[in-house]
Amino acid sequence: MPQRTRGANHPLPLLEGAAPPLPRDCWYPIASARRVRERPLTVRRLGRALVLWRDAAGALVAHDARCPHRGADLGLGRVVSGELACPYHGFRFGADGACTAMPCEPDGKPSRRDLSIRRYEVREFRGLVWLWHGDDAGDRPPLPWFEELPASDRHGWDHEEEWPLPQLRVMEGMLDLHHAPFAHSRFLGGVGTVLDPYEVTVEGDTVRTFGTLRRPGDGAGRGFSAGMDARLPGVLRIRFGKRMMGIVAATPIDHDSTWIFARYFVEVPILGKLFAALSLWAEFGLVQPEDQRMLLSTSPREPDVRDHKLVRADLGIAQWHKLFSRAARGEVRERAS
Repeated sequence: MPQRTRGANHPLPLLEGAAPPLPRDCWYPIASARRVRERPLTVRRLGRALVLWRDAAGALVAHDARCPHRGADLGLGRVVSGELACPYHGFRFGADGACTAMPCEPDGKPSRRDLSIRRYEVREFRGLVWLWHGDDAGDRPPLPWFEELPASDRHGWDHEEEWPLPQLRVMEGMLDLHHAPFAHSRFLGGVGTVLDPYEVTVEGDTVRTFGTLRRPGDGAGRGFSAGMDARLPGVLRIRFGKRMMGIVAATPIDHDSTWIFARYFVEVPILGKLFAALSLWAEFGLVQPEDQRMLLSTSPREPDVRDHKLVRADLGIAQWHKLFSRAARGEVRERAS
């Protein structure tokens, strides 16, 4: 364990008792950057409360949200002259985490040296805040973004919500294609039940899947096709047809709940953003609530493939569990920058 120093970066602890443990030495998406503006924002991710704010230069900063003085939530405070001010007693902290002001003292200066808050390494990219979960030393792997996604967000639309489910259970649902004609029969009644072909490959930190749901007897070229690629630690690229794709992030809030961020792209001139917004509304307003209901009904609550009898159509889920477990043991090779 590295020695704690004033204002230093610190590796984020694992969720206590997580089984399997969370993969380390990777970037986790934790918030929409649009939500971090003039005022600080507290989010709970990976079992910890983190405060996100912007310094005088507009750069994103992340610290423990608990004020070391009396434990108040620093996300309820404000940014004053590029420093984070506690809402309870006005103590101020610089971007490095060091306490810089203590209004209760005659000279306004800190009277003790241990009033610092932990700082965590974050990056801002494509409208998301990415948190480094790992050791301080060493090179950083690339962010788990998909290069195949559109180069800009002009035809994209965002949505985020929280599910009362463990991250692995959410990922199982996202990678499951052959449930569609049953769980979503109200909206996809014409979709076939036969998953053929179904292709699954593992490339480093990514499980790539592509399949077609057909009716019995349908020939080649017919059916509903979709691709879902899952990348550690929990980011997916989804593909529907030639013009629509999206990215979905599933990051643990704690053991039992998951933050979900989705951005859909519809590559259509002028109306692309509108179509993306409507697609997300249908997905999370109509389709995903049924997925959530099914996932909440599954048992045991802690995801473990050994508790289920998987079949060929579950190969993507099986490979994700295997990859996730290997990553938690530090056995997955990083992608090149």
